[in-house]
Amino acid sequence: MQLGELQEHLSEFRGLGTEVWAISSTDPVDKLTTYAQVRGVGFPLLADSGLAVTKRYGVVNEANRNMAYPTTLVIDRNGVVRFVRIDVDFTKRPPVTDLLAFLKNLAK
Repeated sequence: MQLGELQEHLSEFRGLGTEVWAISSTDPVDKLTTYAQVRGVGFPLLADSGLAVTKRYGVVNEANRNMAYPTTLVIDRNGVVRFVRIDVDFTKRPPVTDLLAFLKNLAK
């Protein structure tokens, strides 16, 4: 799943009462800010350069300790992880349509 695809479906996520955030363990804040402005990203892009979030969720790539495994999480309002997918290949992400379907089922 790429950031652009999340942006394209942002109104659907919001319609389900969902917030979308993206967290990078490799890009500095200024790069993320520029990217968000240039691409018109309407959700927070957060920098985790100290790996605090990455470590908390246990997704540090041991082969490269300066980055996280590509991870998709759905966390409810109470902080409970309802969905997790961790990929080794940074180009692989769950389809946005699958996430939206999961969220719709969760709302039932």
